[in-house]
Amino acid sequence: MNKLHFIVNPIAGKGQAVLDEAFLTKHFTDDNNQIAVSVSEYPGHATLLAKEALEAGADTIVACGGDGTINEVASCLVHSHAKLGIVPLGSGNGLAESLKIPRNVPKALQVIKTQSEKKIDVATVNGKPFFSNMGIGFDAQVISYYNASGHRRMWAYFKAFFKSLRTFKNEGEMQVELDGKKFRTQPFLFFVSNSKIMGYDISLTRMASLQDGILDVVVIDAMGRLHILFMGLLVLLHLNKYLKRIHYYKTKRLRVLFKDKANTHLMQADGELHQLQTKEMVVGVEQGALKVLCPV
Repeated sequence: MNKLHFIVNPIAGKGQAVLDEAFLTKHFTDDNNQIAVSVSEYPGHATLLAKEALEAGADTIVACGGDGTINEVASCLVHSHAKLGIVPLGSGNGLAESLKIPRNVPKALQVIKTQSEKKIDVATVNGKPFFSNMGIGFDAQVISYYNASGHRRMWAYFKAFFKSLRTFKNEGEMQVELDGKKFRTQPFLFFVSNSKIMGYDISLTRMASLQDGILDVVVIDAMGRLHILFMGLLVLLHLNKYLKRIHYYKTKRLRVLFKDKANTHLMQADGELHQLQTKEMVVGVEQGALKVLCPV
């Protein structure tokens, strides 16, 4: 008996997807499948539901939502017996896009039915797992305004981008240590990626792999508003090769020491905001620590 437990974020994306037990049972008609459904009601709830599903012996736990919901569920499945399934209902769906999981719900369910799995890398920032990317700087500010808007559409990202363009101040000085090297930077963006896509087919790290045991690091020097606007246009048009003042690194581990006087730093991890209340940030990766159902 294959026990599948679906954890649904009812407000993900447009909040219009209906994924209840009756709907899912129609797609999993095999007598060998046992379906259970839980609905997350508040931030962090999906994590509790995933832990309960694990304790109940679920073989596959399916996150139905965006990258934030996937993070909450997947964080509980690292090194577990259970496989992660994904039904991408969010706005960006960066991890699902990197894994080539279709946005179409019936097609995503078909991927889960085939039970084709990959083992993917799990990144951590100060011990907390992330699966797609994390960043300090402009991207965290954009997500802050995007979340505050209450909308889950592409145009809301653009509004957040232009609002950030007006208000953003470059990060304070950091000391970065990776691969035995040390350098200081006062970046516009400090970005660490475990996957290719940020969402909406937007990427700063198209050569990244979820299975190489390596993190892709992007550091963009402090810049003015016109440069930011031009850089955003190049990224949207997939013309990253023309980007200037951008530095790429590959590493298994890095350490950041914040040298400014700020007590907190705004960080996004898999599209969710966090306040770093420490002067040190350590980012690492563990190869093949999570089993995911996806096209192979």
